[in-house]
Amino acid sequence: MTRPAQLRGIRPAASALVVTAVLAGSLISAGGQDSAAAGQAAAAAAPEVITVDTGRQSGPLTKAGLGTLFGVTTTPNTPAALADGTQVLLAQHQSMDGDTSYPSSTESVAAKLRGTGVKMVGRYNDLMGGWPYVWKGIDDWNGKADSATRSIQKYKDVLSAVAPLNEPDNKLGTQPDSPFMTDPRVPGATYDAKVNWLWTQTVRRIRAIDGSVKIMGPNYEHYNPWESPDRQPRMRDFLVNAKNTGTLPDIIGWHSLGPSPGDVPESLTRYYRPLEQELGISPRPVMIEEYGPGNGEFEGVPGTMVKHWAEFARYGVDSAAMGIYTNPGLLGNTLRRTTDGLKPNGGWYFMNWFRELRGNQLFVSRWDTRHYQGSDAVASWDSASRSVTVLAGGDDGDIDVRVLGLAARGLGPQVRVRIDTTDWTTDPLAADRRAERAGDPQSGPYNVYDKVLALDSGGNLTVPIRGMEHLDGYRIVVEPAGQAAAYPGKYEAEDAVQSGTVAHTGSDTSLASGRGYIGGIDGANSSVTFTVDAAKAGVHLLRVRYANGTAATSTHQVRVNSEAQGAVSYPATGGWANTTMGTAVKRIALKAGRNTVTLAKGTGYAELDFVDVRPDTHRYEAELATVSGAGIRHFQWNEFPDYVGGIDGATSSVDFAVDAPRAGSYLVDVGYANGTAGTAGHTVTVDGAAAGTLTYPSTGGWLSGPRQDADEKIATVRLTLREGVNHIRLTKGEGYAELDWLALRTE
Repeated sequence: MTRPAQLRGIRPAASALVVTAVLAGSLISAGGQDSAAAGQAAAAAAPEVITVDTGRQSGPLTKAGLGTLFGVTTTPNTPAALADGTQVLLAQHQSMDGDTSYPSSTESVAAKLRGTGVKMVGRYNDLMGGWPYVWKGIDDWNGKADSATRSIQKYKDVLSAVAPLNEPDNKLGTQPDSPFMTDPRVPGATYDAKVNWLWTQTVRRIRAIDGSVKIMGPNYEHYNPWESPDRQPRMRDFLVNAKNTGTLPDIIGWHSLGPSPGDVPESLTRYYRPLEQELGISPRPVMIEEYGPGNGEFEGVPGTMVKHWAEFARYGVDSAAMGIYTNPGLLGNTLRRTTDGLKPNGGWYFMNWFRELRGNQLFVSRWDTRHYQGSDAVASWDSASRSVTVLAGGDDGDIDVRVLGLAARGLGPQVRVRIDTTDWTTDPLAADRRAERAGDPQSGPYNVYDKVLALDSGGNLTVPIRGMEHLDGYRIVVEPAGQAAAYPGKYEAEDAVQSGTVAHTGSDTSLASGRGYIGGIDGANSSVTFTVDAAKAGVHLLRVRYANGTAATSTHQVRVNSEAQGAVSYPATGGWANTTMGTAVKRIALKAGRNTVTLAKGTGYAELDFVDVRPDTHRYEAELATVSGAGIRHFQWNEFPDYVGGIDGATSSVDFAVDAPRAGSYLVDVGYANGTAGTAGHTVTVDGAAAGTLTYPSTGGWLSGPRQDADEKIATVRLTLREGVNHIRLTKGEGYAELDWLALRTE
């Protein structure tokens, strides 16, 4: 079991993405900027290449990597449907018979998983308690192991295997004076010898009660033999002992918690499989029961996860579950708390894409097999739909995805190509910006391209992704030629009302998502006006796909229903819309129903492809704000801090940096808990000026209790904010209250 590392909600920077079968040469844009120089500069740095060979298929994908340590809990209440949408394997605390006291234990969550496609591994070692584990004698251990084995009879239908030991290479007490090492009833001259004896006895007890349950082991924390000379002899001694005592695991497993996705293939192919051959052991299925680094950019982050999935697929790993560095119950950091329960973020949608892949695994080769931290992909061929799906990510910069053999699969001469992204949103205003602390809940992925393209003369296709961002996930679907889909919230610039612009709908529009794009937004009165529908009033995210071929950041002025709402900024993309595109994001305030959103000439020049408008799901979390004279704390059972408590001193405060889309009045909601019997309060300032008081009626409990945020209530104050960044500071007033989050509302 891993322990926490430590994290970054909205990204204003550009994210350029391009797709085409053949790029025709540089053109002069209507903005009066020559794109040839930018094209030549881009050509100077050759993109990475991911090659997908549809002629090399290796059977159905195992989906190794779709798993999570403690991913499902009863508190918070992980929705079973969301678990089924992304998970294949869960590693959970093993329960003793009838014990549901711990929310991530096997007996607590088993009923939730019944009827889904998700299976569990029960971790017996967690029955010991403590970290490292506390050895309380062989009788205590035997009683717990026997009770746990009786317990699993009630939910074997949702059990993949049991792991008798967890990280036994170091977690039972290696010190000479530890209770485990000094226990005379555990024979063995060395720590490893004692562990191997305990393995044998435990497996025999399990099989005496249940002879059919799958057993996984040894489940070492470290199995990188090239890093330490003791690791290969340890594995060899374990296998020799297990073979001699008839206790070989049905599934071989270990943890791979280092940063390199190449560690598992290295360990598996160069060290473990040769041991099987040497010892005459039939090849075991391989489970990596915890994988991934605690580097702040892994758990739930699409671009990091896919690099591990690719290696698991490439080398035949059967199953794998992410290590946990954040909070149990969130499906590996892919769910977020909202006032309506747990909701998916971009990581969930990326895992869902992987879960839904159908057909045979395709061979994928990286541009550089030595560069494990570069971009990578998994891919499948679905013969039923005659489609190729590629999930890619993992690096910053330009990537070419080369898909071979499409004509041989009966596709062409034209194909429909779709590219969707699932974004790991980050908040540049947060005091704590580590990536794993970000990832707003989202309504779904974003489509950036849906178009019919021609295969090249060899029946192949190159799909360039320009400006890949290493935290995000990308899905490419190549299928028989057909009509583009309608995407709710996506509005094409060429279908908008234009004034003083130039419409591009000819040969230079191969990169545009629809029929073309709009350039020449150059005059003082130039503008593009979109008609946008909103289900209800509130703050929304305006995502703009654009090109800026100048060397500097440009802007468009934003008007919503004729009201000025600041500007959207366009960092340089290195070319115009005939060669490259980027994505910029701004918050806007919409009324319920139909709205007009106008992008008008600002500074510099930019061309427009489309906009996507959705409700803003970002909450400003208290633990990520600037906290003074108080404590950043975690909910019970959780690994990471989740709220701010101890706001007890006269100057104790939490300062939220908040982005307001326009100047005016807002309702500010605050999630809080007040466990006292009376009413508490905080004074409120905006940019240092007194702005009122927040009143907190009693909630009957604190956030530190076993119900976590279930005892939380919402307090509201009306504030006048200026357009842009405002500092809303809440300072101790009467009584005491804990703070969870803050959010803006419009009326």
